[in-house]
Amino acid sequence: MQIYPVNSITVFMMDTQNGKTETHWVDKAYKNYKFKKECKFNCYITVDFTDDFNAQQDQLDITDIEKYLTTNLREVCVCHLVARITTDVGINLEFYVDEVEEAIKRLNELEEDTDRLINFDCEITEDEEWENVFEILN
Repeated sequence: MQIYPVNSITVFMMDTQNGKTETHWVDKAYKNYKFKKECKFNCYITVDFTDDFNAQQDQLDITDIEKYLTTNLREVCVCHLVARITTDVGINLEFYVDEVEEAIKRLNELEEDTDRLINFDCEITEDEEWENVFEILN
């Protein structure tokens, strides 16, 4: 088995907190992923498009955001983007990483970079069983 499985993206519809139906996706390749315990840190990244900095970005593309964060994290650790959840004001991204210290360091560097693509918030928790994404993976 490879560290990064071949993607198996499933798109689904779900209501946001305000009741608006939005499109979301989950990578079902991670449903039976064998290395969950090695990548046990959940990085829950929130991007608010109404944030002053983000609102000033011309043509902010969700795919560019996903690639920007994934590429930067993969430079310092094993990083899996498992799901994207659309919210009323932006997106939430569910990442799992192995080296949490390196991930935190890189995310802090991105936050402080004056040439950063976006502003974001990140909450990191230990989640060895990937419980944060269990329901959407199943």
